[in-house]
Amino acid sequence: MNDNFIKLINDHMGKVVGGFLGLLVALIIVAFGFWKGVFIIICIVGGIFIGARAEKHEGVRNFLERIWPFRE
Repeated sequence: MNDNFIKLINDHMGKVVGGFLGLLVALIIVAFGFWKGVFIIICIVGGIFIGARAEKHEGVRNFLERIWPFRE
């Protein structure tokens, strides 16, 4: 039974992750309210985005300069 469960999870990994993310979003909205929950989710997504850029060794400064170029 354990092998079948692991195979089922591996075959449907996207659905499992999506289900957990949906549950997490629902819990955040219920706990904090809709707008506070949306703000928390936006902050989380922004942090993931910036962290992914930092992992690629782009650096936060280069990332910010690309978004808001410094004018001389």
